[in-house]
Amino acid sequence: MSRTIQTFITTLLCAIAALPAAAQSPRTVSGVFDYDKARQVVTNLNRIRQGQNLKPLKMETALTEAAMLRAAELAFRAEEEQEGELAAEAGKRPNGEKNIQLIAEQYHVAQMNVSCQYAHLGKKPFTDIGTVVKTLKSSSAAVLNSSSFQAIGCGSFLSSNGFYYWVLYFLPNDNGKCEVPSGQLAVEVRVAVKPGEKTEIITRTKSDTDLTPSGFEITGYFNYTQAIRVVEITNKERTAKGLKPLIMDSTLMELAMLRAIEIKANKNMQHIRPNGEKGYDIIEDAWGVVWVSGENIARGQSSAEEVMGQWMNSQGHRANILYSDFNRMGAGVCDGHWVQLFANTDRQTPALPKSAARTDEVTVFITIVPGEVSKVVKRKKVK
Repeated sequence: MSRTIQTFITTLLCAIAALPAAAQSPRTVSGVFDYDKARQVVTNLNRIRQGQNLKPLKMETALTEAAMLRAAELAFRAEEEQEGELAAEAGKRPNGEKNIQLIAEQYHVAQMNVSCQYAHLGKKPFTDIGTVVKTLKSSSAAVLNSSSFQAIGCGSFLSSNGFYYWVLYFLPNDNGKCEVPSGQLAVEVRVAVKPGEKTEIITRTKSDTDLTPSGFEITGYFNYTQAIRVVEITNKERTAKGLKPLIMDSTLMELAMLRAIEIKANKNMQHIRPNGEKGYDIIEDAWGVVWVSGENIARGQSSAEEVMGQWMNSQGHRANILYSDFNRMGAGVCDGHWVQLFANTDRQTPALPKSAARTDEVTVFITIVPGEVSKVVKRKKVK
């Protein structure tokens, strides 16, 4: 994270702490309104409409502000719930009102008398516009291909922990000004949590420097005991099929641990890292090009026996476990997130001894910049 946004958030927290004890602190969320990325998304969505011979959507100021505030509300709810699953609350704000009421507030009317469409992407660590547009194209195709809408508002809120929240509002009429701000605006947003309250910006700082963080930190527990057990069961399955056992590579073990905490940070089960690379690319980041590599992932299993049983009952995962061309592997376990990394390499990386079994509490810096890698910044042995 850049020094500018770190300073802003630190100052903000100090200001909140200085409030009188008798006063109730407002419910707030801090982050960045990214107008440039919002405008880029709208430009790309209009290119899609152009391909359908549809008129471009006008990006309105008031509608964009409503989308920015709605994105901040999503970030606020995610921080409150410590979860990124927001679909069940997609149509309601933290104060219980329908999200269209937020648009009415920005247009300074009691209520909207026209229909609108709403779309959100929830919590995404990715900053690249291509990924955002591709996802919106899939999830909002009916709206993007409709001639019923003329105006659009795009909200792009970057939370203080490095996640983006995206919101789109569509209106059938062009009702407002189109001078949308540029650049990034560091904000503290007071979030409405009671009916009748308004979500609004209470502090803002515009900067010429890029406020986008390069990543964020997350804490978890690396369980080497269970990871080693995964390797043992893997080799038992291989020898039962007449295959050579895999070397439990110390480097691959650490890389698999990093992948496990990356999956925890992403809150999804995809072979895509927070920096946008493929999961097994973490091996080439460490070693350079290898002849062949692979990855198995899982979430929620309570033991090595359980996760291995499920992997062996899945054709694709089983194929990796029993692939004859692999000669080394590593396993990672972090708070119920499981990873196997496989590779074929002539590198003489030391094998991990069974005596390494333990649990470590770690803090990892998760990078969201392509080409950069996640790193352990703090480690403490638990047992």
